[in-house]
Amino acid sequence: MVTQCGIPPGESFTYVLETRNQFGTFWIHGHTHQQEVDGLYTPLIIHSRKPPVVDYDEELTMTFEDWFTTEFYERQAYIDSLEDVRTLVPNYPRALINGYDGNNTTPITFVPGKRYRLRVICMSVNNWFKFHIPGHRMTLIEADGVESMPLEVDGLSMGPGQRYSVIVTAHNTNEFNYIYNVTSYSPVLLRDAGFKPLVYTGLVNYRDGAPVKTMQAPADEQLVWSEEITMQVADKQTRLPVDRRIELTINKFINERHVLLNALSSSLYKPVLVPSLYTALSMGDLAANSSVYGPQTNAYVLKHLEVVEIVINNPVSDDHTFHFHGHNVQIIETGPYGNSSTDNRKPVAHQQSGLWPMWRDTVQVRAFEFIRVRFRADNP
Repeated sequence: MVTQCGIPPGESFTYVLETRNQFGTFWIHGHTHQQEVDGLYTPLIIHSRKPPVVDYDEELTMTFEDWFTTEFYERQAYIDSLEDVRTLVPNYPRALINGYDGNNTTPITFVPGKRYRLRVICMSVNNWFKFHIPGHRMTLIEADGVESMPLEVDGLSMGPGQRYSVIVTAHNTNEFNYIYNVTSYSPVLLRDAGFKPLVYTGLVNYRDGAPVKTMQAPADEQLVWSEEITMQVADKQTRLPVDRRIELTINKFINERHVLLNALSSSLYKPVLVPSLYTALSMGDLAANSSVYGPQTNAYVLKHLEVVEIVINNPVSDDHTFHFHGHNVQIIETGPYGNSSTDNRKPVAHQQSGLWPMWRDTVQVRAFEFIRVRFRADNP
């Protein structure tokens, strides 16, 4: 409840969106009573009036979702009934591709010689996704509604909420069809001996009945995956000068029932009774005092137009994505933070952005890493 109260059952609410110069690949989802977990979301594509950074003939939208066979309230009631969640019987999610259960999705149709824009949206809650088409290269041109300079990759590595647009050029012949690969996994569940990443395949159809070309898929570490720190923004905006710096650290707490709780710094977030936007609009001069939003919100009050640098440290063994509502952020730096004697991970190098850092609204913060981002507080 950041911007509004929930829409009452049986009622309606009309949203009027001012897109200004905003265009690209987005999605919308519910924010009340875990409705997003149960599927209250949909893609939102805003087309630009100006030409794209790379020309293409057609566009296709692909969506990835994690999917449980029972509704959230049923799973929550079961968890709440346990005195000790270590006795929990796991209910692992499956994955949907374009709304279909895994391998049952419909084929992607390619016409020889055509250039396609694939808008790929990760509409999941917990699971991360990897996507690539053996025998085809991808050219990144957008992340989260922000155009990028073209960058070739083998595949996409996406956390919950992230979106990419890639250009894929079809082969000049329809002699063969091809198989694309989608891997769904949860960084948390990977440590559970009963959970394995879910690997799905789908058909890239050049011609009905054509044989499928068998291709040996390289190991993940041999492929070039999308990385936001290596992308550069198309409008060539350089790094913003910093007016204020905020540092946040991800923490984990385990309560008396052994339920794992995530927190930023030392405080757990608790929902407010009054949406924070209502408080900001009704408190007059006191709206600049962070305490009026309640101690449980850990609120930061920003000055209009100041440039804020946020460093997010992740010293725990779970990957996270962070979504910045109402703002894109400039990705400045990533690198190692903390260490683990239990996770068998390769050493992580510091990486600085290029001359024109990429902007996006959802960033990845991998386990035992940090990320440094900047934005201008220009969306009151």
